[in-house]
Amino acid sequence: MRNLLFKGIIISALIIFISCKTTQTPATGEPTLYPFVKNNQVGFLDDNLNPQISAKFRFLNSRLWPYQFSEGLAAINFFGAIGYIDYNGEVAIKPQFDHAKPFQEGMALVQKNGHFGFIDRTGNYVIKPQFYEARSFHKGLAAVQKQKNGPWGYINTNGDYAIPLKFSAAKSFNHGLALVQTPAHKEWGYINKEGKTVINPTYTKAKSFSEGLAPVQLKYKQWGYINTNGAILIASTFLEAQPFSEGKAVVAMPQDNNNLEKKKYGFINKRGTFVIEPRFDKAFSFHEGIARIKLNNKFGFVDTKGNMITEPIYDLAWDFQSGMAMVKLGNKYGYINKQGIFVMEPLS
Repeated sequence: MRNLLFKGIIISALIIFISCKTTQTPATGEPTLYPFVKNNQVGFLDDNLNPQISAKFRFLNSRLWPYQFSEGLAAINFFGAIGYIDYNGEVAIKPQFDHAKPFQEGMALVQKNGHFGFIDRTGNYVIKPQFYEARSFHKGLAAVQKQKNGPWGYINTNGDYAIPLKFSAAKSFNHGLALVQTPAHKEWGYINKEGKTVINPTYTKAKSFSEGLAPVQLKYKQWGYINTNGAILIASTFLEAQPFSEGKAVVAMPQDNNNLEKKKYGFINKRGTFVIEPRFDKAFSFHEGIARIKLNNKFGFVDTKGNMITEPIYDLAWDFQSGMAMVKLGNKYGYINKQGIFVMEPLS
């Protein structure tokens, strides 16, 4: 059915290429919209691949791209200034920001005149721009840095400091814990939402929790995984390790005994056992049972058993969402389904 719908789009629109994909959490009841580009202008298609918003917004391959809807609004670049549009393509918040993030928990992180603050869905400031750097809200707290090279702390949704500025670096909360770096020894540990240390800062490198486990660098600069109590559940045997997703994590091992520095990537389960042997030049987290991989500077996709869904032939690829993934061949963009078949042929 999607092939038929796509043919209709070709006939009516002539030159449309899909540049990226935006989805919303189905539980929200929000529609799924897919950005497309025509004559260097951006519009959006609905989940049946019919034009929902005509191509009338500027296409810029910047840190804002891909344009994506979140909580009913999408940040768009209007010739240098960032504003937000609604699902009808109407301007909901006038262009005025240097940079803007998607909405989370009813607020969006925006930058204006070099400082970060937070707005609500009407475009009014909830927290005025005053931070040198900041992260979006997660579970009612946002990590902020007041001045360049200054300490980090956390604010609540009223803009009050819930956790004082005292860390060299701070990440967003996940699983009730946040990864922070202490100024004394530049080591990483984890705090709770009250700012109390839950896992002592003893790690040279560490990453945030996901699915109850966090990658940390342990003995011999190798990576393993700890649980939320700080206990080592997967021994430090990896050259690199990523957070878990869908019960699997990307890890790297030496390519061979003669070259211990050159990495090959594979996937482990929560017992630390390889479910997909390390054979890729790069690998990315699983989404909807499929993961992107990279070989010889090209992207492809594998299933949970490591079987190739599509060979690594794409110049760029994005994660699967709502059953489709955007891929790039040369200067042409299209979408494939989970069988590796184009549901939208690459067009330039």
